Amino acid sequence: MTHTLPETAPPSPTITSGAADPKVLALLRRRADGLERRAQDKETPSYVGMNMTRKRSLDAGSRAEDASRLRRLQRAYRAVADGLEAGTLPPVLARVTDPKLIERLVHLGPDHAAALAGVCLTNEEFEALRTHAPASLVLGSVKALPVKYGWPRKLLPEQVNGVLAVYREVAPRKPFDHIPVNCQRFVSEARTWEAMNTCGLTTPALAEEAAAALRQLAGTRVDPERAWRDRVAALERDLVGYRVPGFWPTPAPLATHLATLAELRPGLRVLEPQAGKGDLVDALLALEPELHVEVCEQNGRLREVLEAKGYRVIGENSMALSGEWDRVVMNPPFEGLADIGHVQHAYRLLAPGGVLVAVMGNGPFFRQELVARDFRAWLAGVSAEVTSNDPDAFKVSTTGHSTGVQTRTVRIVKPPLG
Repeated sequence: MTHTLPETAPPSPTITSGAADPKVLALLRRRADGLERRAQDKETPSYVGMNMTRKRSLDAGSRAEDASRLRRLQRAYRAVADGLEAGTLPPVLARVTDPKLIERLVHLGPDHAAALAGVCLTNEEFEALRTHAPASLVLGSVKALPVKYGWPRKLLPEQVNGVLAVYREVAPRKPFDHIPVNCQRFVSEARTWEAMNTCGLTTPALAEEAAAALRQLAGTRVDPERAWRDRVAALERDLVGYRVPGFWPTPAPLATHLATLAELRPGLRVLEPQAGKGDLVDALLALEPELHVEVCEQNGRLREVLEAKGYRVIGENSMALSGEWDRVVMNPPFEGLADIGHVQHAYRLLAPGGVLVAVMGNGPFFRQELVARDFRAWLAGVSAEVTSNDPDAFKVSTTGHSTGVQTRTVRIVKPPLG
């Protein structure tokens, strides 16, 4: 397939304050608006209701990166339009109004933008032009360029216009039609080169400067809320395939149920002593945002997620905690009846009149070890309410930490003083 180049590059007016072309502004803003649906589609959670695997996590990460690139380009379009309108663009961007060129500069960034100022001619393209224009002097000068075997020839700046003239002369004969697409570079690179020159980006240094300026403009418009969500999501994806003994994240429906049982109200001090990646705290704050929540977590990777979410981490070993909290909501480790000790210690941390809500494994409720029998007697003594959870509650996890273990919910109200 033969591509065609315009006889001359389309003019791009120099923009000064108050003289921005309304059509250019409208085009850039229309392009920015047009990216919204694509970005939202990439940001839509995938694999909802499915257990996360490493492969699915990598795919979700790829979608997130695509969304991030689209958002950066969207911000760049809007920043250029607003800067043109206000006359506040850096001088290097004063004529950079071509959406396609903006896209390439933004995506490549300052580290790779210099490549846009160069044009290459593959060996296949060179031979095709030589066949149709054997007497061309400019092609003779191109032939003299040093080149490694099989590599494309990088044209000198003074050669590009001459090769363009040769190409336009022979274009009606479709000289590149027989060349595989992956062996064609000249037309697309020459088109970009012309756009760069029209915008005043005539050297690699100017291309790098323009790309850096665009990245900076786009960076000043980052939505902090979206950036925070993206960081948390990335940290959670990194947990997929990472084994943490005793870590079974609380599924969202169960977490919401536990939060409801806690009878929350504004101003309460709440403890999550084995917080994991914060699923229970997420549910608590979704139900009542005006809580004073403190968390404890021994695993460093999980603490990093908690800190990224902005939760107050007060320790690593929950069994060493002291103090009083109005509510304790927890999902302790189940292995080896460890949840028994965690729940009883949490009760000691509960303020008079406080409420403890915990997920526990089934073991403490039927096993015959002394610690399990004593625990059942203790539960009766504190008037605990015990209910069975959905048997499949933990079979799906957003980080792949799923289990088929059967669980129960324990709710205890500590008697008030007096």
